[in-house]
Amino acid sequence: VNLLTAASVGDHDRFTNYMSYLTRHNRERSATGLVMDRRVRLRVVDGQNKPINDAAITITAPNQRRFFGRTHADGRWDFFPSFAGVQASGAVEVTVSAGTRAAKVRVGLPRRGTTQEIQIKLPNTRALSPRALDLAFAIDITGSMSDELRYVNNEIADIVRRVKASVPNTAVRVGAVFYKDRMDHQRLQMLRFTTDVAGFGNAMRRIRAGGGGDYPEDMNAGLQLAMKSLRWSTGNAVRVLVVLADAPPKYYSDANYRYRQAMADASSRGIRLLPVAASGANRTVEYLFRAMGAMTSTPYVYLTDDSGVGGKHMEADTDRVGVEKFNNLLTRLIVSDLRGQGMHEPGHLGVQ
Repeated sequence: VNLLTAASVGDHDRFTNYMSYLTRHNRERSATGLVMDRRVRLRVVDGQNKPINDAAITITAPNQRRFFGRTHADGRWDFFPSFAGVQASGAVEVTVSAGTRAAKVRVGLPRRGTTQEIQIKLPNTRALSPRALDLAFAIDITGSMSDELRYVNNEIADIVRRVKASVPNTAVRVGAVFYKDRMDHQRLQMLRFTTDVAGFGNAMRRIRAGGGGDYPEDMNAGLQLAMKSLRWSTGNAVRVLVVLADAPPKYYSDANYRYRQAMADASSRGIRLLPVAASGANRTVEYLFRAMGAMTSTPYVYLTDDSGVGGKHMEADTDRVGVEKFNNLLTRLIVSDLRGQGMHEPGHLGVQ
């Protein structure tokens, strides 16, 4: 336990850096179809300026199309007009509600880049700290993951234990889905949400990697299982899906649910997608994972060579990196989120 090392890139905090990254990766943008270069950043607070978790947000575009979201425990929700297909600049109507209180504002869409953070106050509402955590994992368990999976699963079992100990008054549920590719035996597996942290840890340790063969895997099926079949909490909870993989999604023409739907679903339901790239990940994985992180205001995380475990790890295309123990990093991010502080890069690299 505590062998793996990892680094994080907080694109949601450093959007100028992210914009620069996007301009360098047109090929990956074409490959994924994800256009992430326009953002509206909202933060919902109560009368004492405390962040409101799980506030419902509705964006009404000029053509009357509607988009829905839920704030995270730091009160934030990020909307990407280009991802949503809202191409016009101009204004959208934003409706925010929590309990019986609601507010409406008009927000100008940026032509490029991000808005300043727009704070929306619900003065007669009292922000409550989250009392529940849903923590789930979607993990590629094809053969190429075998060099790190045993370590990862041990670490995850310990991370869950540490998170629970750090927030003793929080009800913690943990679950996981595992995916391979269509031609593989037992290509999808699921551990349903449970409060039995020790039992979950034991089940994680029994998972073995195998199958695969070509590089892309059926990540889309794994995301569908995680988003549609796990029974996520609603209301004042923190919801996090850690996506761990070393290969991009394979395209199947008959798939009716893909990563784009998973990103939109997560955004609308207040589920953070926390992406972790393992050894062997390429630039397409990085681009997709950084888009997932940006969409749900989480850092892009990737395992590094510092531990000496696993194959060669690709460094992120970014200007600065802080390396941590993977165990410490994931525990820190989740506990910070539960405390209403969001998920950020470590220490001096994080939010100033």
